[in-house]
Amino acid sequence: MTKQIIFIFALLCTLQAQASVQPVQKDTVRHTIHYEVAELLQPMQPVYLNGVLLPASRTGNWFVSISGGATVFLGTPLGCEDLFGRVKPSYSLAVGKWFTPLVGARVNYSGLQFKDAQLSTQDYHYIHADLLWNLLGRRYARQEQVRWRLAPFMGVGLLHNTTNGNNPFALSYGIQTQYRISKRVSAMLELSNTTTFQDFDGYGYPNRPGDHMLSLTAGFTFHLGKVGWKRAVDTAPYIHRNELLVDYGNFLSEENRRYVGRHNQDKRTLVELKKILEIEGLLDTYSHIFDNDDITGCRYPINNYSGLNSLRARLKHSYWDGSSPLDTTILQTENGKPSYNYTASRNVPSAHQDTLAMDSTVLSYADGECIGAPIYFFFALNTTHLTDTSQTLNLDELARVAKKYSLSVRVTGAADSSTGTSSINDSLSISRAGFITAELEQRGIPAKRIIRVSKGGIADYMPVEANRHTKVELFFPKAK
Repeated sequence: MTKQIIFIFALLCTLQAQASVQPVQKDTVRHTIHYEVAELLQPMQPVYLNGVLLPASRTGNWFVSISGGATVFLGTPLGCEDLFGRVKPSYSLAVGKWFTPLVGARVNYSGLQFKDAQLSTQDYHYIHADLLWNLLGRRYARQEQVRWRLAPFMGVGLLHNTTNGNNPFALSYGIQTQYRISKRVSAMLELSNTTTFQDFDGYGYPNRPGDHMLSLTAGFTFHLGKVGWKRAVDTAPYIHRNELLVDYGNFLSEENRRYVGRHNQDKRTLVELKKILEIEGLLDTYSHIFDNDDITGCRYPINNYSGLNSLRARLKHSYWDGSSPLDTTILQTENGKPSYNYTASRNVPSAHQDTLAMDSTVLSYADGECIGAPIYFFFALNTTHLTDTSQTLNLDELARVAKKYSLSVRVTGAADSSTGTSSINDSLSISRAGFITAELEQRGIPAKRIIRVSKGGIADYMPVEANRHTKVELFFPKAK
């Protein structure tokens, strides 16, 4: 007994402790990222990498040089004349390209005359290819215009002595300096030397280097194609901006999906609210709520559902004329008020008359077989796309009523005759009727109870957009 009392006491204490614990609410605070949109969309000023330049394009930084000066031949054996006694004129032509501010190459031709060891005058030609290295090239990374260029060079070529016919290989080297006069022209001064074998002038040992030709020339260099160098842009700020823009785009997409869902929900709510106002006869009073001409700029005709959801209002003597905006039926009036004929058609089964009046989706009786006013489905120009997807709610309701009361359905497609040819409008009206027919079949109406009609292009209604429609009418089967 004591143990039982202790157990019950402990259980009560546990329950009391749990009851005293405050419930923990879920955190409803949602973290929102704030983007500086104006800053994200501002153009960025490029930031250049320090000391980095881009290589020249294929058409950029070509040059042609023309120069003239003097050449001194120093051979082995030297002969008896001094240095100034061996001076002879010479000239040179060169074509080249600078690949970077530091590295360039050229093909050079030079020649004319020289004095050999016996002080005899001989003619020569020299063609060589040189590699140039600009010692001041790094300045381009810090400033736009660089006036001076100091470029040592070295190359190989072929010498030709026209007097004795020798054609030895030669090594050329030297230094060149340039001063830029304008964007396209530079002044040039070059000191160079050519080393070849001793027997070039006909004296000395073959296959032994020993003959030299020292030249000093001056002239002009003409720059061709695109001149100058582009500094390399630092891509890191652009990559960071792109990442921010991608994040902002994803944020906008998520917000857009959220607003689209809310908008679709609001549209369905408004459609249902409008139906309720129509049933209660209050649509005219509150029609301004649904007026969105200022937003859309172009308004399509809209059903007022006088066929569907109307019998209840009639039975309550609400004096609703039951006409559709597209219905051309002329109603008679009596004492200034609409006069209605509530007599059911002879073809309406009596067993259905009471149930029709009790149904939440109410139908009006019309003279003959048709039940209520037709329902119109409007389409965009030259398409089978509904102008408003909320119109599918009408399809759901039509299918429900047609199945409940075993009604037949007539679907009539039409097109706007003011646009398109007759053949196009005929095909378009058939397609629109087929679209609504397929939607009704998907909602459970047998194909044998659907009559499909095509009217082609019509001009029955104003505005012309109203002619781009498919009309749906409900019928009781004919009495046998």
